[in-house]
Amino acid sequence: MLLIFFIQCVIVITLLVASRRRVEDAIPLMSFYLVLMPLESRFVIPGLCDFNTMRLSLLTMLAVYVCKKKPANPAPLPLTKLMGLHIVWVVVSTIYSISTATSAKQVLSQTLEYYLLYFLLVKSISRVETIHKTLYAMVLAMGLCSVLALTEVFASWSILRIFPSNLWITYNGGIDPIYIEAGRGLRVRSTFAHPILFGDALAMTIPLTIYLISISKGKGKRLLLWMSLVMMFYADYRTTSRGPWLGTSICLVLLLIMVKTGIKKYILSLGMIIAIVLVTRPGVLETMTNLYQATNDPNSPTGTSYIYRHALSESVHRAVQTDTTRMLFGYGLGTFREIGLDIDFMGEVDRSHTCDDNWALFLYETGYGGVIIMCALLGTAMFLPLRDYFRLRKPERYLSGVLFISLLGFNFLMLSVAAYAWGQQSYMNWIFISLAVSVPRVVSLQERSKREDRQTISPPDRAYDLEFA
Repeated sequence: MLLIFFIQCVIVITLLVASRRRVEDAIPLMSFYLVLMPLESRFVIPGLCDFNTMRLSLLTMLAVYVCKKKPANPAPLPLTKLMGLHIVWVVVSTIYSISTATSAKQVLSQTLEYYLLYFLLVKSISRVETIHKTLYAMVLAMGLCSVLALTEVFASWSILRIFPSNLWITYNGGIDPIYIEAGRGLRVRSTFAHPILFGDALAMTIPLTIYLISISKGKGKRLLLWMSLVMMFYADYRTTSRGPWLGTSICLVLLLIMVKTGIKKYILSLGMIIAIVLVTRPGVLETMTNLYQATNDPNSPTGTSYIYRHALSESVHRAVQTDTTRMLFGYGLGTFREIGLDIDFMGEVDRSHTCDDNWALFLYETGYGGVIIMCALLGTAMFLPLRDYFRLRKPERYLSGVLFISLLGFNFLMLSVAAYAWGQQSYMNWIFISLAVSVPRVVSLQERSKREDRQTISPPDRAYDLEFA
């Protein structure tokens, strides 16, 4: 516990130091912490909640924001109406929840934390430079996570072991953070709660890394980004997760089509590196081929996990159709993991406490009304940077384009795992949403500032400047 206390003290002090001039200056550092720090880094308050480093970072930034008393930007915040509607809906869902206390805690976790993060970032960011620094900090955090994953591969040791064992999120008997699965062997997870979640975060970050390489000018920074990118690809492969592999491929194809700041040559270079690896290390290709073949084999554990998701979706639809209340408001946030659901799978009925499809989870816990609201909220959040991609000029349009790609990747990957409210990638999603919303606001602010600067120069002064030049 002393280690956790020390980590939290470091986070608070460094955030306060970084924000001594402006709240905006601490945003990249906060984003770095939100991506890097695991759920194991927490204090458990019995009967109430877990006080983790994510919540500590948010509270620290909120305190700084309030103390700075920065004049509010009069421009309305996008998405706030949908956020308000979602809060109202989940509160009503909590009233009808089969576990009111659990749902009430999840309401605070899934609304207050994410929406507070969104508010702090959008209200504080005033420069495109801050957006780039934030993306760079997140890429560095994911690069470090990828390096930490190497200890799992080559030393059979997880960084999560430095935390008390009673805080570990474990699998396969609950004896160690190392994740070993029958039929797939070791699957790296780094500081994330599950290998698939780590893979999801990598799929979201890889296109951003390539984008940053294409716009970076310093050789040292480019070298660090390239090293991080290579490590991310290796870590993505070692998660042995089909969804993240597919999500990464989709994001790279979209990146190649939409973003044209030298991206093509980098993706082609990556393709050559991957081809060389596949030729020189045939075991890599064999592993991927075997996993694909096992997916189509209903008698293998990998194949049954793929088929299971269809059975899960059908069971969820049957569960919410028991009566009108459940159909509208579901069973309450957090109830699936706590109480579970009987899944009719391959002729047997088993009770499951994990929902490997976040869209089905939205339906089960908040009903058809809740899942429609979430589709509208996350869909609108994804549409905004796509709209800006077609409206803005270069280079900001490419920034909006790459943020759209990462958000699309996250929404797609929620089909294979409960990623929305479980781990760092959920905070990453809302950071990306906040940055995407900030891009056109910051561009408009900078253009207005330039116009005002030109207007402050009197006509005689401008003539003198021209004559002198």
